Amino acid sequence: MTRLLLVDDEPVILEDLASFLEHMAGVEKVYTAASGPEAVELIEQFPIDIIVTDIRMPGMSGLELCEYAKVNWTMTQCILLSGYAEFEYAQQALKSQAAAYLLKPVKKDELSETIRLVMGKVREKWEEIGSNRKARQTLRSHLSVLKAKLLLDLLKGKRFPPQRLAEELDKLEIAFSEGGRAALLMLRVENRFLDYDEHSISLFEFAVVNIAEEVLGEHFDVWACKDDYQYIVFLLSLKAGSPASPTSVRKLLERLACQLQIHVSAYLDGSISVLVSDDEPFPAHTPELYQKALQLFRQLPGSEQEHMIRLWDQLPYTPMRSLQRLYEPPTVLQLMEARRWPDAHRRLDDIFAELSGEGLDTSEHLAEVFFALSNAYSCIVHVNGLQLANVLGDHFAMMTNTSLLRSTKQLRSWSADALQRIEHCIRRETRETPGTFVQQVHQYIERHLAEDVSLQALGSHMHLHPAYISAMYKQETGENLSDYIYRYRMDKARYLLRTSKSKIYEIAAQIGYQYTPYFTKLFKNHFGMTPQEYRESANRA
Repeated sequence: MTRLLLVDDEPVILEDLASFLEHMAGVEKVYTAASGPEAVELIEQFPIDIIVTDIRMPGMSGLELCEYAKVNWTMTQCILLSGYAEFEYAQQALKSQAAAYLLKPVKKDELSETIRLVMGKVREKWEEIGSNRKARQTLRSHLSVLKAKLLLDLLKGKRFPPQRLAEELDKLEIAFSEGGRAALLMLRVENRFLDYDEHSISLFEFAVVNIAEEVLGEHFDVWACKDDYQYIVFLLSLKAGSPASPTSVRKLLERLACQLQIHVSAYLDGSISVLVSDDEPFPAHTPELYQKALQLFRQLPGSEQEHMIRLWDQLPYTPMRSLQRLYEPPTVLQLMEARRWPDAHRRLDDIFAELSGEGLDTSEHLAEVFFALSNAYSCIVHVNGLQLANVLGDHFAMMTNTSLLRSTKQLRSWSADALQRIEHCIRRETRETPGTFVQQVHQYIERHLAEDVSLQALGSHMHLHPAYISAMYKQETGENLSDYIYRYRMDKARYLLRTSKSKIYEIAAQIGYQYTPYFTKLFKNHFGMTPQEYRESANRA
């Protein structure tokens, strides 16, 4: 979509053209200015694709405005209007590299057709910049790979002796120098591209880099890489002659970052969130800027897209919210141990519903879920004497691939498929049938934990002798039933202490202990601290 700026010192003409053009197909926004200086203010604030301006205006002519736009915003196109059919104006328009020159009074159909042609040229240029052909060429470039590796090393805090760093920068033709200043710009790729295969995502990311270099390159030397967390990171060094005060640099970075988002949306049909920082001494402060940016992006939910984050506006620290369903007993591991496969699948649904429904789909929380589930899957597979690679197949290799942490949808798909494969293998190996004995025992304990879960109560419920229940449970699980009940009660107590505001005596009653001091003693023996101490430590974390 195209953004137009109309400039004319005659209010009636300006209002009439704006009203006509704002309904034109392909036009997203029409800005208006009554003078050249007013137009410059708008150009500095908003990304403008095409300027339609009268030539003769007091203070700053349309030709001067066109020259200014070409010097500062090379992708902006100008259409000049003049009531003077003199050859010298046409000559000056050609020298100013205007996209078109029309005589006033201009016909609306002629103007709209001219704008449409210029819009086509603008789109072709941006599409060429972001084309897959150019992306593939860049991807194959060894120089780009070496540049990206050096930048990633610096972002991670690797230190180079000054002479060695200078040699590396010179060898790789990187226009940065130690002691200079550099700002950081970080991008997060979003929406439908997260569902693509790695090759397609890489092509899209390199197209984004090409567009970013075009947008940023007028005012900054640009150095790019992709980090270990799938973010695209740029280091920017202000070129000589560009505005150098902190305020002007901030305004320029915001302006270009906004323009970058608009162009990625318009020409790649994608969305990105962008983070920008102040410029700081290079490379001394570069790792610190990167870590701050990384922390903020990893707290940004994936469901919140096309954000603009200004590092200088952020509070020092924002506490992370805690997940609940991931740790609520019975956990996924406990359900798998009990062969309660339908309940394990439902628990996965609950975990991902919490992530998506409560705005917890951040990179931090996705990593937490991934590592917790990977640990549970590894444990159940090994307990059954199996190997992860054999059970999970191609899903095993994905356990080392951080692309799973790009989106909730990808992680959920992997988690559910992996659980299905584990269930299938264990059922096949143990010739397990649905509705197992252990499932029935665990379900009774969970439903009656605050009541009587003794062997006698289980025997009455299942119409089996208590001694038979005890022997069968030990045979199938390798664990005494009393040990399982004790462990489940402690896990449930820990979960309630962390996630609820119930009194300690109320929690003790909920898990089957009517005498609170006895519960406190058991809890301290199990976890090494009292329930109150555990709650206080959990609240401080």
